[in-house]
Amino acid sequence: MRITATKENLLFGVSAVQKAVSTKSTLPILTCIRIEAKNNVLYFTGTDLEIGIQCHIPVEVINEGIAIVPARHFSEIVRRLPDSTIDIQQLNEHELLIKYEESQLSIKTLSPSDFPNMPEVFGEKEIKIKADIFKQMIRQTIFAAGSDDGRPLFTGVLFEYEKDKLRLIATDTHRLALRQGMIENDIQEAANCIIPAKILGELARLIHDDEEVCHIKITKNLVSFKIANILIISRLLEGQFPNYRQVIPNKYNLKVKSSNRKFQEAVERIALFTTMNDNSNTVHIKIENNNMVVSSKSEMGQGYEQFSIESEGENVSISFNAKYLLDAFKVMDAEIISVEFTGPLSPCIIRPAESENFICLLLPVRT
Repeated sequence: MRITATKENLLFGVSAVQKAVSTKSTLPILTCIRIEAKNNVLYFTGTDLEIGIQCHIPVEVINEGIAIVPARHFSEIVRRLPDSTIDIQQLNEHELLIKYEESQLSIKTLSPSDFPNMPEVFGEKEIKIKADIFKQMIRQTIFAAGSDDGRPLFTGVLFEYEKDKLRLIATDTHRLALRQGMIENDIQEAANCIIPAKILGELARLIHDDEEVCHIKITKNLVSFKIANILIISRLLEGQFPNYRQVIPNKYNLKVKSSNRKFQEAVERIALFTTMNDNSNTVHIKIENNNMVVSSKSEMGQGYEQFSIESEGENVSISFNAKYLLDAFKVMDAEIISVEFTGPLSPCIIRPAESENFICLLLPVRT
């Protein structure tokens, strides 16, 4: 194999697949990246057997071939190369030569025959969705997914798809986010699956062209995402996702409309006075007579902020984890938000005031 390429393209390819490379495996081959040159394209592949990412970049291919390079070492080399034409040549099965300007480096490689193949996903279920919509849907849900590997189902995002709609739902049992979006094709038979949230986060990071269409294929055990020059394949999470519809209130005692920015900034400032050592980060909210008061008190001091809102219904006094509130505000993408309360110990719903496609449910903190 021999190619010439730009540092920018090489760095994009390495960065795209590196998250799929194992950092803990006892198998050295899984800590590597596979690079293959053919038809003036360089393909990068990384996998830890749970997730696989493939990316291709344009290069000048002088000789076609395959090399298996240690991911961490190769990526560090690429990051430190100058912004000039890079010449990469495979000397033999176990050595790769990198030339630039008047200099050169060599790196040891492994045998290509030991690298696992990326599985092909031939799914009867295929979803086509615009990249900008899908990226926003991911951003507005994965923040609510859990991080406890002891409860793997909650580290995933539920995909529900039917006709021309796709719903993403994530919950860590303290909060829940639901985002609905339109897809480009019709799905005849409604179905669902659970996809690891970290995979979706990685996909959102790699979406650079909002005009592209993301092609999603789903089988019994696997899901693949193909967009532009990126392919991601992941195992699905097994199990029954909790019935989220049961916890979403269908009525409220108090509905409030507020400036998203004003509410967020008030919570950010008052959160400075919350007690950090119990991880509750509790702020108290009191609403009456079209006024909202956000307050907190701890050994560090105390404070409150008061501002005007639109309210309809009963007065309420309730407490929340400040971080959970702020996480919701940051993904709202709306100037005016609606907050629906069902009581001081019951879930509340936060949503954009002018949209029904996105809701965030928060459980209050008992005080």
